[in-house]
Amino acid sequence: MKKVLAILIAISLVLALVSCSTRQSETSKPLVYASFYPIYDLTSKIAGDKLEVKNIIPFNESPHGWEPSAKEMTEIAKAKAVIYLGMTMEDPWINKVKESAPNTKFFEVSKGVDPIRKGNAINPHPWLSPKEALILIKNIKDALVEVDPANRSYYEKNYENLRAQLEELDKQYREELSKTRLKTIVLFHSAFAYVARDYGLKQEPLVGMSDEAEPSPARISELVDLIKKEGIKYVFVEGMAPAKPMETIAKESGAQIMRISTIGTLSKEDMERKADFISLMKENLEKLKKALE
Repeated sequence: MKKVLAILIAISLVLALVSCSTRQSETSKPLVYASFYPIYDLTSKIAGDKLEVKNIIPFNESPHGWEPSAKEMTEIAKAKAVIYLGMTMEDPWINKVKESAPNTKFFEVSKGVDPIRKGNAINPHPWLSPKEALILIKNIKDALVEVDPANRSYYEKNYENLRAQLEELDKQYREELSKTRLKTIVLFHSAFAYVARDYGLKQEPLVGMSDEAEPSPARISELVDLIKKEGIKYVFVEGMAPAKPMETIAKESGAQIMRISTIGTLSKEDMERKADFISLMKENLEKLKKALE
């Protein structure tokens, strides 16, 4: 009798474990990785509660020149999909991740954006323009539908809500920036090239497309002369770019420093006040308006 009872208890335990495992597998969400903050936030807004979305590059690190560790590559390989910008932003590490994750789908969401080039280099900052962000979210939505077709209507609804917000932002950028007295923005690196192209501005960066580049004294002098000539009142320091070179320009030209977000990363302050892509885009517009009045 004791032996029969022990067998019955063992069978009950096995069935309970199987049942628990089944429930966990039924409730677990497909895992999707996004390469860096703007792609993560836009993906999360469309994915809602149907997918588990994780960020690859930490929010407080510059995406320029970042490389994943072996452990991070192993974790990424567990995902059902990786959503990334493209346009060389994630080069060269994205190719290494692709090789290490043969069962993971990869979606490049900048397809359809008309790239700004300087020589052979592509400017990889399209998300800062609402007009270009509209292209990104369409591609993100299509990627999520391919990953999880059963929830197509859910992703379509979230996409339409996000599209309406970005279309309104696009309208505001277009209307408000067309009224400004000044049209030239001076900043550390050329992150706002797509904003300048899409909304009738001229961008004058101290360095090129990377916030890790070294400025030249000749370019500093050139920008000081430009600021004085055009009567520019503010110069921008963006994201994690070094402030000292722009402080030098401000001091020599009489302009003031204004911080603006590239939205490629989130500062500690941004995270504490629960800022997101949309709110930071609105703040950028207000700062551009103030600097160009």
